Formats: sequence, C-alpha cells, structure tokens
Amino acid sequence: MAKFCPEWVFSSSVAAVAGGFLSGNAPITVFANQFSNGLKEHYNEIKSEVFEEAATKILEFLSEIEAGETAIDYIDSYIFKRIKFHANNKPRKLTGLFVDEFAALKTKDYSSEKAVILFKAFVFSSRSGLTTEIPAGWDVNSEEGIGWFGDLITSKPTIFDSL
Repeated sequence: MAKFCPEWVFSSSVAAVAGGFLSGNAPITVFANQFSNGLKEHYNEIKSEVFEEAATKILEFLSEIEAGETAIDYIDSYIFKRIKFHANNKPRKLTGLFVDEFAALKTKDYSSEKAVILFKAFVFSSRSGLTTEIPAGWDVNSEEGIGWFGDLITSKPTIFDSL
C-alpha cells in the first residue's frame, strides 16, 4: 500500500537538510541520509539523492541572491511557516481528534522541483515583507503534536547517517 510523505513534511525536510549543511560541519550527503532514513520509518522511502538535489538547489538559490548570513534565517523561517501554516496561510493543527497532518498519502504530492519553487516563493515574499516572522524563542519541539518530526529536524546526524 502506498504511504507517501505529505508535501509539507518533505519541503520542511529539504529545507532542514540545507540548513543542517549551512550550520553544521558535515557534507550535505550526511544530512540527506539522515532525513531519508528518518522519514522511511513513516512513509515510502525517499532516496537521499532527492533530498540532496533539492537542498543543493536551495543553497544555490540563496547564493545567487547573495543571502549571506541571512540564508539560515530564510531556511528557519521557511520551516516555521511550513510547520505552522498550510499553503493558504490557514493555521495547521498538528493535533486534533479528526486530523492527522502526518498521515501518509495514497498519491505522491511532492517533488524536488516543487520544494525548490515553494522555497523561492517564500524568500521572495519574505523580501517583500509578506511573511510571518518566527516568534522569539520558538523551537520546533515546543510545537504541540510535532513529535517524531520535531525530533528528526533537531537531531544531529550520526556516524551511521554517513553510510
């Protein structure tokens, strides 16, 4: 049975791979493997190359616009936005009696190209002042209902992720 990852989880993961590379001291492949392995426990496998390709394109884009030290801010803001809000800016409810935002989908709704396009659109809207700022002190693990996904985003890669 098909168990596809929700698009918002995939896009947040791609951004986290890019952010991990920027703020870490390991090759991007290590972060891509970490997310490939972490999501595989809940959804159909997404090859690490898919994460690496999309994250590399995001990093190239940030370089093209000369984001410099604000690059990590764009990435963190994007992850915040994807976790807290749907694409139509409606607040996302991670917990609820009839809602499971992490539920696997029957059809694939994500792609590397889509993740990069959504990130670029977010950055352009940020530069225009149209996005929500991250509240001071916000931490992904403080989100009610984030559970395993918050742990994945904040975890540091292990030696096994480099294999």
